Amino acid sequence: MDEKNILLEEVVSKIETQSISISIIKNLILVMSFAFALLLPKIYIASHIYLDSVMINKKLNEFYSLKAENSLLLSKIEKIKFKNRLNMDSF
Repeated sequence: MDEKNILLEEVVSKIETQSISISIIKNLILVMSFAFALLLPKIYIASHIYLDSVMINKKLNEFYSLKAENSLLLSKIEKIKFKNRLNMDSF
């Protein structure tokens, strides 16, 4: 039992001598919070720009598809008008 206590005391003394001081922990927290405060706006702006560009790409794709559909409908209308003119001339 004596050996266990001696070993335990040695381990505790080693841990106490190698522990991080409170001032180092405070400085580390201060630096991390400062870095976070600087990086947070950049992250927000970058994600906002990304989301806006995704929305713009979706709208552009819809625009191009509607433009193509419009041209197809216009050509169908012209064909129908042409057929109606031919049918009216034949009477």
